[in-house]
Amino acid sequence: MPIPIPKTPTGYNWGNVDAPIQVEMFIDFECPFSKDAWLKVLKVANFYGKEKFRLSIEPISLSNHRQSWDVTKAAFIVAGDDTNQFINFASYLFNHQHEYSNGAFKHKTLSYLHNLLAEYAADAANWQDKEDFLYKLESEEIYQKARIPARLGIIRGVWSTPTFFINSFPAEELSSQSTVEDWQAVINPLLK
Repeated sequence: MPIPIPKTPTGYNWGNVDAPIQVEMFIDFECPFSKDAWLKVLKVANFYGKEKFRLSIEPISLSNHRQSWDVTKAAFIVAGDDTNQFINFASYLFNHQHEYSNGAFKHKTLSYLHNLLAEYAADAANWQDKEDFLYKLESEEIYQKARIPARLGIIRGVWSTPTFFINSFPAEELSSQSTVEDWQAVINPLLK
C-alpha cells in the first residue's frame, strides 16, 4: 500500500523556510537520547536564529518504547498547528519522561497513561476539558496526524532517535552527545 502524500509539510517547523540550514530532527518522547539532544538542538537553533536555521521536528515512536505512541499523540493534541506550543509541551514531556518510561510503567495500564497525559495537558498547556482530551487521544484525526512523521522516518531510513538530517542529508556525525560546539563545527562551514 502506498504511503499517502500529506496535505501539508510534516513536522513542527521553526525558522524561515528559505534558511540556508535546514535541520530535520526525528525524536521519540520516551527515548533518553532524544531527551539528551533536545535542549542542545534548541540552543543551536536559537544561536543561528530563524533567518539562518530552520528546524523541522518529527516526533516518531520506536517499537521498544511502549508509551511513546500515546505520548506523541498527546503532543499533537496539545500543540495543534502551533510550533511554539509543540516545543513548550515537548520540553515539558522530556522533563517528565521518567514518569512514563518503560520502567515506570511496568505495572501500569493504558488508562493510567491516558489520565497522566491529560494531567500533563492541563498542567503544561492549561487544557481544561479532560474528556475532550481523552476523546481526541483516541480519535482518527490525531492518529492520522501522528503517523505521518513515522512514515516519513521509514522512508528516510530512520531506525533510532534522535536522527538528524541537514539540508536533506544524514548528519551522522551528530548525536545526542553532540555539544553546541559540535553542531557549530558542522554548520559553520556550510554558511561560508
